Amino acid sequence: MQYLKNPQLPTILPDWRGNPHDGRSFQYLREPFYPSYSKLLKWQFSPNPQRAEKKADGWAPEQAGDFSYLEDKQQDCIAWLGHATFLVQLNGVRLITDPIFNGLPFLKRRVGLPFPLEQLRDIDYLLLSHDHRDHCDKRSIQDLLKHNQPRKILAPLKLSDVIAPWVGNTPIEEAAWYQTYHTENIEITFLPTRHWCRRGLFDFNRVLWGSFLIRSGDKQIYFGADSGMGPHFEEIGQLFPGIQYAMIGIGAYKPDYMMQEIHTSPREAMDAFQQLGAEMLIPMHYGTYDLSDEPASEPYREIQRHFHEAGWPERLRLPAVGEAVEV
Repeated sequence: MQYLKNPQLPTILPDWRGNPHDGRSFQYLREPFYPSYSKLLKWQFSPNPQRAEKKADGWAPEQAGDFSYLEDKQQDCIAWLGHATFLVQLNGVRLITDPIFNGLPFLKRRVGLPFPLEQLRDIDYLLLSHDHRDHCDKRSIQDLLKHNQPRKILAPLKLSDVIAPWVGNTPIEEAAWYQTYHTENIEITFLPTRHWCRRGLFDFNRVLWGSFLIRSGDKQIYFGADSGMGPHFEEIGQLFPGIQYAMIGIGAYKPDYMMQEIHTSPREAMDAFQQLGAEMLIPMHYGTYDLSDEPASEPYREIQRHFHEAGWPERLRLPAVGEAVEV
């Protein structure tokens, strides 16, 4: 077993050797799990108990109408652009997470960008959390690069094997967990999630996966990417106390036997938010694509119900697509 990290990047844990790698794929630190074809077949051939409800649910997220922040890079804000894509502006730096703006094979996009993609300009950093196609999309990345010259793409270890042929001369900087990238006017650290990677049949966990902590001064933003529940949420909260905004997924959680290891349900997202010790939750990973068995509006309704029952409705933000949340 070898332990991999980027020797050119600082590590926030002094005893961290790197992510374990067996020479072929990255290994789990605890409680290993592997996507099962038998579970996939069970899912595909089992009836969905919410089939009729799902078919009747035509809900989709609303679109915003004010995009003035696109003309003011000095405005500190977070704008949800659908699924796990966010435009983040902090300390004069503009970055975008896991960009995807189009449909995918056999996956129609249910709500589009409310402005032309060409208006997304002057992006400094492109953050990619893992290699799954709904988070690492060749067409969307190349469309962004037509109108932007980012300083670099910030990625997990080994993702350059996938994206280097797509991005021309755009620099790619890779990190292991607990490593901080070289950036200007902002600090970005790559952190654990409970997930996996695969784009084909024979490349399981060839690429690392993870989340990002974005910090400038006393402002801290956590982008949780894709993750199931695990002790990493509490650990990240301890490493970075005082997170203001946490973006955590609330969709693609049914059936449990297929999704629970890799995604959070609305209830689990609230638990993860508590464990992080964050002040505000901005949900993501819902309403944009049909990835699982729950009806489209269920995550949106359930996260509101859970926060209302907890007495925290003011700690939940559900922006429209393209709406800026002030940081």
